[in-house]
Amino acid sequence: MRFAGQEALVVARTLAGEPTYDIRLADGRLIKYAAESDLEPIEGDGSEPPPASARPSRSGGSNQGGMQ
Repeated sequence: MRFAGQEALVVARTLAGEPTYDIRLADGRLIKYAAESDLEPIEGDGSEPPPASARPSRSGGSNQGGMQ
């Protein structure tokens, strides 16, 4: 995310009324109650799940059955 032109990370969100967010800026400052309209998404910021080909498989790997 970006807030006022700076990269930021959302650390909390209010649920009552109009949504607001607590965000931590890249320089470490914390901004409380930022309006959703003040936040800008960044393309490719990692907020979307990775494609299936990038996810680890659930097969348990090639070392099934203990140590070898």
